[in-house]
Amino acid sequence: MVSLTFEKAASSAPGKVILFGEHFVVYDKPAIVSAINLRARVEAWRYGRSGVWIEYRMLVDHPSTKAVEYILEKTGFMSGIRLKILSKIPASVGLGSSASVSVASAASASLISLGRIDRELVEKAALEGEKIVHINPSGIDTTIAICGGTGIYRRSRGFNPIDIPLKKILIIDTGKTRRTGEMVNRVREFSEKNKDRFREILSREEELINDVLDAFKSLDLEKLGKLMLVNQSLLREVGVSSLEIEEAIKLALDAGAYGAKLTGAGGGGCIICLADEDKIEKISKSISNKFKVYLTELSAEGLREEKI
Repeated sequence: MVSLTFEKAASSAPGKVILFGEHFVVYDKPAIVSAINLRARVEAWRYGRSGVWIEYRMLVDHPSTKAVEYILEKTGFMSGIRLKILSKIPASVGLGSSASVSVASAASASLISLGRIDRELVEKAALEGEKIVHINPSGIDTTIAICGGTGIYRRSRGFNPIDIPLKKILIIDTGKTRRTGEMVNRVREFSEKNKDRFREILSREEELINDVLDAFKSLDLEKLGKLMLVNQSLLREVGVSSLEIEEAIKLALDAGAYGAKLTGAGGGGCIICLADEDKIEKISKSISNKFKVYLTELSAEGLREEKI
């Protein structure tokens, strides 16, 4: 039975926070990642001119372009596709914006070219888009954008969904953007210059993830906060923190948070902080004088088709 293709389609995918383990996941260590309720929506239309058009422009080095080109090549779709990107995820701050946009773009193109969302194809396409931004993407951002929820991700084993009792987290945007690829290279340089110490850091990170899973069982926020600070100390040591990150963490702790750490690549971008729900509003108000804040829900729904 041949699927009917669409003249127009829309899809959306969530952003993400890495709760524990970023950067070390590149070296096949586990990370805990959760989808958040900030989403990217991409609308797509069959277009009379060949190629991929974002609005009415051809942007060659855009993640969406690469992702959709992959879909067109693999499906043999001969027409062009025009995209409209509507994202509530701030870009270049560690919340998975490029992956969400790549996934949603590929999914909408899949709907137009195949009449359905081919998730396996979408994942491969989105990884091609991610290479524009991340150079050597671990796959964690595209996986969580497709799957949603919360899970443990390991490069060699993929994504293992888990349930966590933590429902909300405060995200603080330092306002400083950075390129993920640069931060990945910084960690690689540290690992090459400090081989023995880096092995110790990777081992400590794996132990930390096990401690985190134990703390989740009883929702021990105080212990989770301390583990966040341990994770942050490891990230600081490998060179991906920044003055803005450290300032935001101090503000959060001074305002009553149990713990805080960078999320994503670092070098700027966002931090996450953990606090009792009845303190989150107070912390948010205290920090909003200096930085933009988002109170987000965790374990959000993954990739989905949308009405257009």
